[in-house]
Amino acid sequence: MKDNEQERPDVRSRSKAKAIIVLLSVALVAAAAVWGCSPQASTDEPKSTDTKTESASGAKADDSAVDELAAYSGFPTEGRFVDGVASLPDFYKNAEKNEANAKAEAPRRYTDRNGFTVQPVPSDPVSWNNTYLNADARGCTSCHTLENALMSLPTYHRLIFFGYPTEQSYQNCIACHSDSYSGIKLADIIHTTHFGSQMFADDNGDCQSCHYINPDTGTFDRWDEVKYNLYKGITDVTADDLEADITYDQTTITPAENRIFKTVKDEPSEWLTDDSKVDQSIFDNWVISIDGDCENPAEMTLPEMVEQFGTVKQVMKMDCTINGVGQATIMQSEVEGIPLSAIIDFAKPKAGANTVSPIGSDGYDYAQMSIDWLLENDAIIVTKMDGEMLPNTQGYPCMIWVNKTSGGNFTKRISNLTFMTKAEEDLDNQLYIGQFTDDKTGEIYSKPNSGILNYPTGVVLSGDEAKTVHLEGFADAWDEPIKKIEYSFDHGATWTVLDTPDNNADNWTYWRMDFTPPAAGAYLLDIRTTSITPEGADRVCQYNTQFMFTVE
Repeated sequence: MKDNEQERPDVRSRSKAKAIIVLLSVALVAAAAVWGCSPQASTDEPKSTDTKTESASGAKADDSAVDELAAYSGFPTEGRFVDGVASLPDFYKNAEKNEANAKAEAPRRYTDRNGFTVQPVPSDPVSWNNTYLNADARGCTSCHTLENALMSLPTYHRLIFFGYPTEQSYQNCIACHSDSYSGIKLADIIHTTHFGSQMFADDNGDCQSCHYINPDTGTFDRWDEVKYNLYKGITDVTADDLEADITYDQTTITPAENRIFKTVKDEPSEWLTDDSKVDQSIFDNWVISIDGDCENPAEMTLPEMVEQFGTVKQVMKMDCTINGVGQATIMQSEVEGIPLSAIIDFAKPKAGANTVSPIGSDGYDYAQMSIDWLLENDAIIVTKMDGEMLPNTQGYPCMIWVNKTSGGNFTKRISNLTFMTKAEEDLDNQLYIGQFTDDKTGEIYSKPNSGILNYPTGVVLSGDEAKTVHLEGFADAWDEPIKKIEYSFDHGATWTVLDTPDNNADNWTYWRMDFTPPAAGAYLLDIRTTSITPEGADRVCQYNTQFMFTVE
């Protein structure tokens, strides 16, 4: 590990000394105000007989508390400042000062859980980013991972683990914690848990740990949404000067080790999490009840259903309904299973029945979809993935997959297929297709979406990986085809366009870029994605995906 590399814990430690100095200065200023050192102070403050001397303003000052920083400056502490300028060349050294600060405040590095060296903050010649922005101590992942934070909550919270080696951040929380979904405000949870946390207090946490106070508007912006526009030390490359080769396809399959994982609602003792131990008897004896508003209810084991209805195989994507901007809660696989169309034909829905609710053995019943939607989008009860039995972590022994639909509708461990009759206005109120909004803006949050999948943001690359930086990522908009993906290496001033004609919304758009950096340093890739709405209009994500990396 290099000299300035460290593990993630206690990443605020270097900022503590600065915080102590700031607190001391604030305390001294407050003390000065109390004792009448300020020119605005009242002149009828109590007088002391020992260390007080009369200032030019006529107020009394305590020599020991006039200016705590005087000892740090190196400048003469007596007389007028202007009378001491002759001493400046002897101690005030520009280059030495900058170099010393850059070394003392160099951005931290750590090795993440996937083995990558990560430097979240770019280097700059004077370490502006850490000295004046305190950047290493700001943002959700500056002191903990999101996964560890969720597992440490005092109550149960379902967990999502990325398979792709990217870093999960607060962006994966926005959609779920919105008025358009759960209604449980993220701000309420974040503010109360942090300000009630001794760990946060011990690390000198405050409002600016998570926010940026915008000097133009006075609003508390989310730090992670504005930081790249504040950092110094990022090298810009215009579209005209960009050396990059970009391609895409819609057929790429997610390797088994990169599949996402999400917990079910059962007690953990009931979870199947070891994919090396698949119990065949669970599949052989698993019963699904076909019930509700249908003429031909039945209970059948999975082997009986395979024999009765046959199986189909198709390449399908799973894009989680809460997949945040630039996040990796997505995958694509070749899945095999029982076509739901055959089950619907067998069940014979009653007159007016228009919905099927796939219910999980854990009681999950938030995936009601119209029969028309299920038929139009080739819904299947999946029992195999990439030619193997469905893994435990993916819902063994069975789960439902539906084209153009989010993972929120992909119920695991199905125990019931219940036919329902719903009012027209409620027909698809549990159909999740990325429609959730950001309460901050009122706009649909992450539709369309894009992200990098082969590196975590902030990755440090060297050797051959730095000569030609190979990036892989996705673009997706659930039920909407992708029209184009745009890339910028100069903070959005100029863009390189990748058109994606005849795009199929059934599958993700998987792109690859080989970028030749002109020199060592930090680079920022902005990605802007456009999809086509059912009405034929362009939809552009309200936030660009931003990915920073350093080459050396």
